[in-house]
Amino acid sequence: MTGATSTPSGHEWRVEPVAWESPHADTARRIRLEVFVEEQRFPREEEFDDIDLRAYHVVAFDSKGEAWGTGRLYSDWLDPTAGRIGRMAVRREVRGRGCGRAILEHLIKVAVARGFRRIVLSAQESAIGFYAKLGFIPYGPHYLDARVPHQDMVFYPTEKHLLALSAQRG
Repeated sequence: MTGATSTPSGHEWRVEPVAWESPHADTARRIRLEVFVEEQRFPREEEFDDIDLRAYHVVAFDSKGEAWGTGRLYSDWLDPTAGRIGRMAVRREVRGRGCGRAILEHLIKVAVARGFRRIVLSAQESAIGFYAKLGFIPYGPHYLDARVPHQDMVFYPTEKHLLALSAQRG
């Protein structure tokens, strides 16, 4: 599932899957290191984990082919009927221009196609509004992850999402 997405900001993003053990995954790794380790000061040793080996990864490219964002989707460890989105990272220069939205919408489509009944994620407190605009609902208490406040959020695919997926399949 690949495609160009025009966003309300007028930017066009191409979101493509990347296999974690392929050379193309180096792009996703570089973006995550730039955003989480260099910019946000998360511990480098905690950035990559065993989940990376089994997750579905994507990278977002602009119209010139430059990579600007990444994210991953995998089956939730507590509930295999739920998809979990994580490691959403967008380089600072293009935040607010629809790159994160394109990645998130792509991952939601893939989660729906895989039959997940709900999609969960752990949002940094500063990103709660971004996820809420796209239909994610906060639940549970706030907590610290690597000294950064986070909030769990959930998204329930609606009939609209299922119909859109059916229309794409033809």
